[in-house]
Amino acid sequence: MNFNLENWNFDTQSFNWLLALVCIFIGLFLSFKAWKRADKKRLVGFWEIFRIFILFLFCFTLFDPQRIEIVRSEIKPQILFLVDESMSMETIDINSTGQNLNSRIEFARSIIKHSLVKELEANATVIKQFFSSSKGKTRTNLHDPIQNSLSELKNLRALVMITDGDENFGPPAAQLANRLRNSSVPAFTIFTGSNQALPDLELERSWAPSFTLKEEKLIVGWRIKNSFPDTKESVLILSANDKVVKSIPIKIKGSERKSGNLSWLPPMEGNYRMELKIKNIKGESFSQNNHKKFKLRVDRKILKVLIIESYPRWEYRFLKNALQRDPGVEVKSLLFHPEMPNAKGENYLPAFPSEKKDLIKFDVVFLGDVGLSKQEMNRDHCTHLNDLITNHAGGLVFLPGRRGRQLSLTESPLGKLLPVVYDQGNPQGLGTINPAQFELTDRGMKHWLTQLRGTGEPNRDFWNKLPGFHWAAMVEKSKPGAEVLATHSNFSSKWGKMPILVIRHHGAGKVLFLGSDAAWRWRKGVEDKYHYRFWSQIVRWMAHGRYQAQQSGIRLLSDPEIPNEGDEVFLRCIVMDQAGFPLEDGQIEATAMHPNGVTEKLDFTLDPESTGIFLSSIFAESPGPLSIQVNELSENRKIRTQLSVI
Repeated sequence: MNFNLENWNFDTQSFNWLLALVCIFIGLFLSFKAWKRADKKRLVGFWEIFRIFILFLFCFTLFDPQRIEIVRSEIKPQILFLVDESMSMETIDINSTGQNLNSRIEFARSIIKHSLVKELEANATVIKQFFSSSKGKTRTNLHDPIQNSLSELKNLRALVMITDGDENFGPPAAQLANRLRNSSVPAFTIFTGSNQALPDLELERSWAPSFTLKEEKLIVGWRIKNSFPDTKESVLILSANDKVVKSIPIKIKGSERKSGNLSWLPPMEGNYRMELKIKNIKGESFSQNNHKKFKLRVDRKILKVLIIESYPRWEYRFLKNALQRDPGVEVKSLLFHPEMPNAKGENYLPAFPSEKKDLIKFDVVFLGDVGLSKQEMNRDHCTHLNDLITNHAGGLVFLPGRRGRQLSLTESPLGKLLPVVYDQGNPQGLGTINPAQFELTDRGMKHWLTQLRGTGEPNRDFWNKLPGFHWAAMVEKSKPGAEVLATHSNFSSKWGKMPILVIRHHGAGKVLFLGSDAAWRWRKGVEDKYHYRFWSQIVRWMAHGRYQAQQSGIRLLSDPEIPNEGDEVFLRCIVMDQAGFPLEDGQIEATAMHPNGVTEKLDFTLDPESTGIFLSSIFAESPGPLSIQVNELSENRKIRTQLSVI
């Protein structure tokens, strides 16, 4: 019980009264006895009165006296609500109504809209802020929002944070505990989300290019999460224009994720409405997260291929024949006969293109058993080939031969493009009496370049059944950044199994190394079925980037082609004049529209190392369609493209 007297407040509990009365009674009794023993002297009496006064003051403090002073301020206290809006807050696992499931962010928004929060606004300034991280919504930073609030809000009196606690970026928020305590700002946390994931199968992510070439397989990547405690089976279905075109069974262990790729060859060019979905199973909490939709454009392009070789070996003859029979490929050949004049005739080039502008017309170049010499290639040729791959998104295939001429290219500008390190001590390669096989690596089993088998036939078993090879180029190891798809089945170096099929991205283009010259033997018994399919897939895979976005003589390339939220996307704009040569003098303007509707102006700068190439970059701020438009002002041309941010 409290007693108020004007501006004073006292704690008048019964215990306080009892203790005070007992203390005063005992004090009076002892003081009277002491005064009486001193013959009731006046000085002793004054001293005992002083002692009783001190005792009275002590008893007075038992009632906790407080003087209350009301200070009216024109500035209202500030109460801050910090709401986590990172991607994890979109998880749907809250059943607050007992019927429908809500996401964590919806639950957080319902809290800040509550009637009790509105009542606080009568006497305080209520501030509501949403946060995630400086790298986008894929990460959560709890530290910086609290630190910024303490620095910027001068009259902060309370802080309420609504989050699922999934902190994975920035310094730990616990470092600010002492600062909150010293600032006398109480911090309250409201955690959202369920302690355990609700039973469900979820198609978390899917990624696919927005464009493919005719006769190029569409590769759709996927990742599925199983939130059930036990193993579940379902079917993954790919549909095009509402028609099922591919389906595969899937089996995922409890509380685990599984990812993979699904391939499909579009039958014709045109625009497709694509959908990837999981077949619903019994017991799922919700089914709206079982499908993803995207758009696909299939274009028919005539790909220009140049084959450079010395002697017309079997690999060269059957490769040229396979590509000439491909209706989507236009083949030119350059055959250096070292002891004879260069080959002449239909579809033959009399010499290596002397000008860079003549070479960049080709999408893919096959480089056979040739090297640096007066009769073959020089350093200028290598420099132009390097520029084609690095800056103009071309493709280069290394096909070494028994003469070992490619070893001389390691010291040329093409040495940077080689995805392997040649064994300089064995230029003529390795020959065997018994045939060796291509032994696929784990990466090779999944890559679509090696998908030559029929339906239902395991990829690894298929490659073991292909006719083998008796010769291979001697390689020490693959270079950093290269992907080894297959190794020699019988030979190993000190670095491990010898690479025989290797791919690598270099600049804007792609490079492939095939260390055997016996792919033509795959025709045995089946004619061109596998041999044709292999080289057809390689040519289209390597040329894909050049036609990602092409219009009116302008090519716009992005790296990566399918960016994640928060990624920096590097843009390369290749501008040609009306004659098809790189534009020497041009001016580029570009704008980008983000999925949230924000428009951004892009600054393209001329590449100092190559003519007609302009470079820029942009950050993929949020998931969804990112639209980019580039205008070339000198000839009034423009190109539009759309990237899918995941």
